[in-house]
This record gives sequence, C-alpha cells and structure tokens, in this order.
Amino acid sequence: MKLYLVDSSIFIFKAWFAQKTATLNRAGKANHAFIGFSDFVYQLLTEVAPQKLVFAYDDSQKKSARKSIYPEYKANRSPAPAELKQQFAWCRQWVECLGISGVSSTAWEADDLIGSLASLHRSDELAVVILTADKDLTQLIHEGDLWWSFYDNKKLDYAAIRKKFGVYPAQIADQLALMGDKVDNIPGIPRVGQKTAANLLRKFGTLQNLRDNLDQVSKMKFRYAGLVAKSLIDNESILDISARLTPINCQLREVIKIPIERSTIQHDSLLQMMDDQSMDSPRRLKWESYLNRV
Repeated sequence: MKLYLVDSSIFIFKAWFAQKTATLNRAGKANHAFIGFSDFVYQLLTEVAPQKLVFAYDDSQKKSARKSIYPEYKANRSPAPAELKQQFAWCRQWVECLGISGVSSTAWEADDLIGSLASLHRSDELAVVILTADKDLTQLIHEGDLWWSFYDNKKLDYAAIRKKFGVYPAQIADQLALMGDKVDNIPGIPRVGQKTAANLLRKFGTLQNLRDNLDQVSKMKFRYAGLVAKSLIDNESILDISARLTPINCQLREVIKIPIERSTIQHDSLLQMMDDQSMDSPRRLKWESYLNRV
C-alpha cells in the first residue's frame, strides 16, 4: 500500500505557465491554471487510482518560519498575481469536492507538511510516494519510498537518489546548505557545488562534523581542495543561516488530524464547478464518466 503526497503548487504553476492564452470561465475570469491542474488530477486518479492521498499547498507566507531566520528567503520571487491566487482556491476546492484531503499552513511550506505526513504515516506496510519536481524533497525518501516527477515520469528511489546526487537522502539538506539554492535564494559557500558538497559529505558524513574538522579539508584529494577549505573557513557564517533553511520539518503536529483516506465525492458540487468554469465538452465527459464509475 502507498500514501501519495502531492506538492500541489508545482502542478498549478506548471498549468499557469504552460498556456500562453488564458481560457475564461463563465464569469469571464482566467482559469487556465485550474483547467490544467484538473487535467493532472484526472490523470492521477485514473492511471494510479490512489486510495491514500493528500494534496499539500503553499499558503501566502509573508511571515514564515524560514523568513524569520532569513528575510531574504525566496525574496527573489515575484508575488503571485491575484488571478492566479483565485485559481489556487479553485484547484483546492476541486480536490476537496473529490473527497481528497488538502493541507496548508501560514507558517510552514508544503514541503514541511509533506515531510510531516510522511513521517507520521510511513510504516513497513505503507510506503510514501511524493509527487513533485522539487529536488529538495528527495531528502524525505526512505527505503521503499519514491520521489516522482509526474509529467516527465522521472522516478527516484532511495538508491537512485544516492546515485544522482552523490549523497544519501538524509544528507541532501546538508548538501543544499553547502552549495546553496538559487531557486529559494539560499546562500551557499563559494567554490562549493553539488559534486564538491558530495565529496565533503562522503568524507565527513554530516555538515556539523565537517564544520568541526575544517582543518582537514585542505588535505583531501580533489582539485582545488585548498581553495575550498579557505572558502569554507572564510564563509562559515553562511552555514549558520543555510543549515537552518534547507532541512524539511517533519514534526508538524498540525497534520495529525488530516485524513489520508479518500472520503465522499460531492458530485453536485463538481458538476456545478464544471458549469462555473466553462469546462469544455471533452473534459466534462471524461470527468462525468469517472464520477459515474467511482
């Protein structure tokens, strides 16, 4: 049995950017992100038919746990336009009407909610599948779990993550702290990229052990080891910040009451949303056929 945890924002943003010309709903409002997201949901439900499933969402976070540590966290990103925020709400409503749980937080990100749900429910009988395209979430994968980039069908298990990134999943957060993350505006150590970070963590195991033994880095047998050692020493204060930003919080108690089993489908509400969103006939027929089967 598997628990599917969906990093929803990835799929909503993909739908938002995928279509250059916006489609309009009955009220004349753009809804192409909602339409594209509903296509993804249909594909997931019909091709995989998951019975244990939760969608995690990123709420607006002007004051979040990570921003309190580093105000520049994700400051490189433009705010979502109002019409996209509205479509986020429609996407969430659609999923809820399908009897699928959704979860969000004003303090924590979808990553943390997914990590906490995975930690809470993972067992020998229940593996976790994380649907995302975000490499940060590879740190959550245990033996038997799966990281799944749905649209390009790229699947990484525990061993594949070790091969791709050069470190174990439990070391991914430390690797990101060392190399930084431009997407999230997390500072890294100059001269330290993915490969060098992997070399350091293979030798020292953890970021803390590396920091305790910086004098040993220059003795390592890789190119520019001396320059990397100097950069680590000169910029060690960066790690005070980044090492607190990259780990995913897997201990959020707010997920405890989130159901992972699917519940009753609200057929009438879904049909009404199809009308309100001016869903075209082929899509509507597919959804109506699906609703008649479940």
